[in-house]
Amino acid sequence: MRGEYEAEIKRKNFVRALYLAKELKFSDKEIKEIAQKALWQVGGEGRNFYATKELAEELGYTKEQLKEILVKMMEKEEKSGNKKILGPCYDYSSGKYLSFDKWLERLLREWNKINL
Repeated sequence: MRGEYEAEIKRKNFVRALYLAKELKFSDKEIKEIAQKALWQVGGEGRNFYATKELAEELGYTKEQLKEILVKMMEKEEKSGNKKILGPCYDYSSGKYLSFDKWLERLLREWNKINL
């Protein structure tokens, strides 16, 4: 199973890697690290309201903790010069192109309305 975990990390499939890390009983620190990457993958890259909320709740994060994680990851992307990922993306539910910070603002504003 360790090989499967490493394969998922290579593929940058952090959500699957997170579940494998939990099964392999990785340390809390290692799980937290991969969890942040998984949250960024579904929120920052995928801009998926439902997956972001579901994963955050499954991990026991509050809305404020999620915001802190996503802002930290956003700043990391900005520092690395990867600004394209933070640019406007089409948001089907609003019918508009939203930058990541506007998408995050909307996610947090509508958090309680997101039905899983």
